[in-house]
Amino acid sequence: MNTAKAQQALQVKKSESLQPVAQPSSDGDPSKELFFSGLNQYLNQYGIQLGLNWVTETAGVVSGGRRKGADFTQQIAFSVDVDWEKIIGWKGFSTHAIIMNRSGRNASADYVGDSQIQAQEVYGGGYARLLRMYDLYAEQKLWRDKIDIKIGRMSVGDDYAHSAIACQFMLLTTCGHPRSTQSQQGFSDWPGAVWGGRILYKITSQSYIQVGAYQSTPWPQGGRTGWTWGTSETTGAFVPVELGYNPDIGKNHLVGHIHVGAGIDSSRFKTWSAQVTGSGKKDNRFQFWIQSDQMIYRNDPIEDHGLYVIANYGHDAATTSTFKDFYNIGFLDRGFWQARSYDQIGVMLTYYTVPKGLSRAQEYQINNGLATGGANGIFGGLLNGAPGVQSNSLLLEANYGVAAYRGVMIMPIFEYFHNVAATQNTYKDAVLFGLKTNVTF
Repeated sequence: MNTAKAQQALQVKKSESLQPVAQPSSDGDPSKELFFSGLNQYLNQYGIQLGLNWVTETAGVVSGGRRKGADFTQQIAFSVDVDWEKIIGWKGFSTHAIIMNRSGRNASADYVGDSQIQAQEVYGGGYARLLRMYDLYAEQKLWRDKIDIKIGRMSVGDDYAHSAIACQFMLLTTCGHPRSTQSQQGFSDWPGAVWGGRILYKITSQSYIQVGAYQSTPWPQGGRTGWTWGTSETTGAFVPVELGYNPDIGKNHLVGHIHVGAGIDSSRFKTWSAQVTGSGKKDNRFQFWIQSDQMIYRNDPIEDHGLYVIANYGHDAATTSTFKDFYNIGFLDRGFWQARSYDQIGVMLTYYTVPKGLSRAQEYQINNGLATGGANGIFGGLLNGAPGVQSNSLLLEANYGVAAYRGVMIMPIFEYFHNVAATQNTYKDAVLFGLKTNVTF
């Protein structure tokens, strides 16, 4: 069924169920491959699939923040997936590899004045290198695919608290995970890979449980180029567990995803107070998350077209964590406009708080002359890279995704930072406009 027929069926059969259907390659579908579809169809018989994706993100402050200005950043990722069952008959065994390039500048650091929430999610981590090795792991499926085992060089974020829908936004508050989860060393995330493994068990066709164990090591994980695979800098192990449920509700097949998980890092970290008083007190890091997206209205029979509500919550142990409570709520609407069925619109609101222990430690630094500056309420040398004493922040993103062509999405973006860097007396609220492009070759 082509797009036009799918839309016609929706209009004619309003009272009937909307059975979602996978769409063939369409010149209007940005989720399809621009060039590689024919090549991958040929390579599939040999168990090989190639991927190439290019993301660019430009963000500029037009009001408030540290100063006016704009930055550009980009990411190019190349992947190779090999199905060894097709090659040598090893049932259920496959390998996966990703190598990437990142370059550009950080608008949040240069112009917004925020060291934790990036206006461009692909920037960061100290990974600006011509070629950086990311994933390289093996996967084994057993027992009619009810058990899935991964082991090798990968990140916790590959499998835990992961939401592809949340990555339809440019602010780092949501893309692929609530920011609070990936702010901790143990919860490694793209593009930082570590040694690790995880086992997933499918309880039913719509639910699962998974548990893993991953190397905990300071950033940049894997070194600047991704080839530092030793264990000399390992400080402990991060152990996550997650339950997942994928609803499929009613005759219109309203699909969704719910992830409930937690993780603990066995590493011992200095508490915020110990970092300024020298007491030497240390603690582990613990976090949990609830992440969900749910289609509440189906626009047409195309499988992922509908109005989604997105809601996330993350909580981190207060003694050593950058964030305490982290909330996301928003919506994404795909296929709402019949004339441009692959366009989408999204809005996301984020609110977060920092631990009181961090705020008190920053106050201690200021009161005891351990911070520099102070002009206009802006300090240097404070914990967490903050310009002042931190408390909470509210952020907003609104975007419109233009399906320009098969494999090409162009997304104008509006962002708003209230209480920049979670401080109340440093910078004025920042207003940004941006542009994100995503090309799947």
